[in-house]
Amino acid sequence: MEKSSENKVALITGSTRGIGKAIAIELAKKGYDIALNDLELPDEGKEIIKTIDEMGRASIFVKANVADYNEVEKMINEILTKFKRIDVLVNNAGINIDKLVINMSPQDWQRVIDVNLTGVFNCTKAVIPNMIKIGGGKIINMSSQGALNGPVGQANYAASKGGIVSFTKVIAREYAQYKILCNAIAPGCIETRMTDSMPPGMLRERVSEIPLGRRGKPKEVAELVTFLADQSDYITGQLILINAGEYI
Repeated sequence: MEKSSENKVALITGSTRGIGKAIAIELAKKGYDIALNDLELPDEGKEIIKTIDEMGRASIFVKANVADYNEVEKMINEILTKFKRIDVLVNNAGINIDKLVINMSPQDWQRVIDVNLTGVFNCTKAVIPNMIKIGGGKIINMSSQGALNGPVGQANYAASKGGIVSFTKVIAREYAQYKILCNAIAPGCIETRMTDSMPPGMLRERVSEIPLGRRGKPKEVAELVTFLADQSDYITGQLILINAGEYI
């Protein structure tokens, strides 16, 4: 469905499932046209496009590996050709390859850093010129509670997510003059494929440590993203935890 280029546009990376999917739907509910991104468009992703269309919003899916700057540039150009603007960037794409450091290959380390951290740099760098041109924007980076609590077996993941926190603070300072706000979100134990894949006993133990006694829902993370994107104009450079009190 084609819409006026004056509608606000949100790009969410890694948005065909899980938290990214929930973010896309919540922002569409708020009236944003949506640019979806992932390595492939699975059936679940096609359903998101249908849902967004039924809301009366426009959408586009762009296949791109966020770890590759050339692919990211092409993605941004394709989105701008259709919508003319990107008001919100949600850097959500991420992977994990969990191993103890002694068992982690240099390739295991680098792959996670490339997608989770370099991907955030690539997308942010590529989108900032347009945000400056249109008079501002919101950049929301998906970090993790793992950036703070040193999860065993996730040295690469924790390092990448910790790097996102520092990167967020720098972007907030560098681009506040252009009315570009940048924040990071650190989810705790959320109902995603990552936590679904945990051994049942380990998952039960993890949930038992959460004061509210349950995993979070992707929609709850998406509602926080939507607040930062659509209702907050005086928060920047912050890391916001959403974890039901598991880590304080």
